[in-house]
Formats: sequence, structure tokens, C-alpha cells
Amino acid sequence: MAAKQREISVSEFFTKNRHLLGFDSPTKALLTTIKEAVDNSLDACEEAGILPDLDIVIEQVAENRFRVIVTDNGPGIVKAQVPRIFGKLLYGSKFHRLRQSRGQQGIGISAAGMYGQLTTGKPVVIESRIGTKAPAHRFELVIDTQKNEPRVKSDKVVKWKKDHGTRVEIELEGAYRGGQHSVDAYIRQISLANPHATLHFRPPTPPRKANAKEGEEPQPAELVSFKRVTKELPADTAEIKPHPYG
Repeated sequence: MAAKQREISVSEFFTKNRHLLGFDSPTKALLTTIKEAVDNSLDACEEAGILPDLDIVIEQVAENRFRVIVTDNGPGIVKAQVPRIFGKLLYGSKFHRLRQSRGQQGIGISAAGMYGQLTTGKPVVIESRIGTKAPAHRFELVIDTQKNEPRVKSDKVVKWKKDHGTRVEIELEGAYRGGQHSVDAYIRQISLANPHATLHFRPPTPPRKANAKEGEEPQPAELVSFKRVTKELPADTAEIKPHPYG
């Protein structure tokens, strides 16, 4: 019996229990992926004192496969940190800070990338730039679930029109539906909860039908924009000291 004992990584655990992270159905998986990317972008912009401008795009690759692309104008990510932020679970800077924030455990966006990797085999694509004097880097990476470590498949310097920011692209199996718990409803709620942010959202265009006539292409989905109504960033949350009996 002792010979059968072995250690498992957190990534390996969540690979078999992905419902614990919000990936228990195709509809919820798509929504969770967008939520994690948007939360990261809003947090990064607010911590850097930047008014958030977010572009959220969903591309339908196949009937049950989507490509989620979220781009922000935040401070960007230092090149050395990109693989671990997106390719290692339980890696982040907020867990030990006793202050309110959208995310703390360092699981969200890396778990979304892991779900995409498990369902489509595609790597997570990240582009990031920290300033006008720094080059933009484009990473393609996957998670080694047995070791909970990122494996970089590609790292290139690319041209990017933004002075600073981050772009995340994840391809995954999912389902896009309307209703109370849809992506559309979530984007509207996020715009109401964050009046200092500008959000541009492009829903998926359905794929071309197999029996469609030549030249008969589906119309691209209309861009939905939510403009900011204030230029005042929310007040910083104060960091508290641990409870003496905690």
C-alpha cells in the first residue's frame, strides 16, 4: 500500500475536479473564462491608476468551440512573470495581502487556460507590453499539470499598437446562450458596477452553414459599447492587520 502513495500537484487535482472552479458546463465555462480575464484586467488597471479600456471578443471557431480574446490598456506584465501568471495555479501577489480585491488565490486565469488546453489542445496566447520604450512580447504556453509548471512553446517580440497593456487569447469548448446568466448579461452588469471603465464587446458570429450558397456569409455580430460615465477611479481598499486571535 505504501508503494502506491504519491504526491499530486494542484493542477492535476483541478484537472479532475474542474467543476470546483466553475467549468462544470459548456455555458458556464465560457462565462467563467471571460469573467476571470475581465477581473484581471480591471484589477491591473485600477492598481496602476489607469482608467480601464477593455475589448472583449468572442469568436466562434466551430459549433461548440470558441476563442475568447480580452485586451486591456493596463500596465502590462514583466516578461519574466508572464509564464507563471498564466501557466501556474496558486501563483499571485494578493493571497498574503489582507485587503479586498477581485481575486486572491492566483487560480482564475491559469485555470481558464488549463480548461482550454484540456478541451481543445490549444495553448494560451498572451501579448503584453509595459511601456513605449519596451518591446511587446507574444507568448504561447501550456500548463504541465503533473508539475503545475508553465511550458513556453513560443516567445516572440511583436509589433503592438498599444503603448502598454495585455491581450489574452484562450480557445475552449463552450456554449454561447442568452438569458439571465449569459455573457451579455454579465458584460452589462460589469459596466454598471464599474462606471469608470469603457467596455467594447463583440459577440460571436455564427459559423458559415454547410448548405449555404456561394457568397452567402453570416453577418458579423454588432459591436456593443459601454462608455465610462466617470473619470474617477474607485478609492483604494485599505490593507488591514491580521486579527490577533486569527
